[in-house]
Amino acid sequence: MRHHYVPQFLLKRWQDDTSKVHVFTIKKDKLVCSKRAPKWTGFENDLYAIVANAFGLARDALERKIFSPLDNNAATALQKLERHATLTEDDHVAWAFFISSLRIRQPDVLAYLRNEGGELVRQFLADADAKTLEPGEMSSEQWFGENLPGAIDAVRLTNIVPRMITHDEVTEAFGSLKWWFREFTEADPPLLLSDMPLHWEGGFKNLEFFIQLPIGPRRLFFGTRSEKIEQTLSNIESADLIARANRTSLASASQRVWAASQSPAREFIQANLDFWGANVVQFRSLAPQNLSAGDMAR
Repeated sequence: MRHHYVPQFLLKRWQDDTSKVHVFTIKKDKLVCSKRAPKWTGFENDLYAIVANAFGLARDALERKIFSPLDNNAATALQKLERHATLTEDDHVAWAFFISSLRIRQPDVLAYLRNEGGELVRQFLADADAKTLEPGEMSSEQWFGENLPGAIDAVRLTNIVPRMITHDEVTEAFGSLKWWFREFTEADPPLLLSDMPLHWEGGFKNLEFFIQLPIGPRRLFFGTRSEKIEQTLSNIESADLIARANRTSLASASQRVWAASQSPAREFIQANLDFWGANVVQFRSLAPQNLSAGDMAR
């Protein structure tokens, strides 16, 4: 099953008149461009799949119960934002959760939770057993393996992923910002979209903290905390702001960048190829600072 780590409703905003997006990747140190329908790019097969049918959880439970509703609700909220319509409380929460999810749903996060995360849980269980089990008694890991195979992995994914997306500090930081857009004309260069599309600067509690997300070739979403930063971003000349945003997209690109047309995207990417992936940090290098074995096991 295709699981999109960049949502289809976002990718569709870069469709051309053939209903396809232009996909840029680097292969053997060369920039390569192809065309794909949104459903055929920005995904991995079974990325969110639960390996075992433990506790009655279906293999696609995360996709059906978390990411699909999350994307549908976010698409509705975004349409309201673009119309400058009043958001309901549910709309506001949906968009804040969606912004938060854009990092959590990435392949490197799921790989960590399945691999290193699994080792953390097993260590947590072993430490607990050392305090409570009598010699010769079955360990917790053995009990789960014999009685509920796959349960440890299933519970970890279905528990920790939603908790990471709805993390209080993160969603409060995103949800408390002023949300607004910069609009660009057909005469302006088009925006790019990377496979890690959300960018932010400054600490969550910093007055100058802001977030940035391309939501179409001609529209850039911002969330700002201070009037000073809003004014600064509003006053940057369009071509300069677009170039900055596109370099930021290249710097955050792990594998792919999308555009609405091959040109002028190819020329810009080729001229700025040194930026590609410059800001990418794998989740496994960040997780030990923020997740403990207890977090993984809960």
